Amino acid sequence: MKKNILIVEDEEAIVGFIRNRLSGDMYSIDIALDGREASSKIASKSYDLVTLDIMLPFVDGFELCKKIRQKSKKTLVIMISAIDTMEFKSRGYDMGIDDYMSKPFSAKELSVKIQSLLKRREEISSLTQQKVENIILNEESREIIINGFNMDFTPSEYLILSTLIVNKNRVYSRADLAQIIYDNFFGEIDEQGINSHIYHIREKVKKIYGKDVIKTVRGMGYKIYEN
Repeated sequence: MKKNILIVEDEEAIVGFIRNRLSGDMYSIDIALDGREASSKIASKSYDLVTLDIMLPFVDGFELCKKIRQKSKKTLVIMISAIDTMEFKSRGYDMGIDDYMSKPFSAKELSVKIQSLLKRREEISSLTQQKVENIILNEESREIIINGFNMDFTPSEYLILSTLIVNKNRVYSRADLAQIIYDNFFGEIDEQGINSHIYHIREKVKKIYGKDVIKTVRGMGYKIYEN
């Protein structure tokens, strides 16, 4: 699958040599020539990686970086600027960029950095993912994806379901789950409260998955279904 990349740069000559270097079957490239256009694209589409100039018309690169991070922690950001100062670099890294390149730069070097960052992200993601049938738990991003849909759970619901997924062969009693919620500073909860959480998890999942994801083990508690 092609990786979605956004090039944010107001100098068309630079856009041209970046795009030429990245052309091929690996990437789907979008271009934004100013901050306002970039804001619109960032809001409407998800990107695997963004190359981001700092000095842009209308909206600068730092503000765009903030917008990217508000939307996604997973999008990789390479900041590119003619301003090669520690102050700007530190500010960029504080805002969550993944790399900083100074102009003038080599398109080949940028291509290598992009490949390396995308490869490392996939390696990290594979280490933090647990899968049960069509249910994917990404512990790094704290997401549970079912049949391709990113599910919306409360913190306590996420904690219960992720615990069952990670420990798929174990049965958890209501008391066990209540203790886990307490240990993670989500407050004290009784058995009826656990029943309520289990019910809401099941109802949310059924809408997408079409069946139960949590099995009741009579007299013992709950475990994840695995066919």
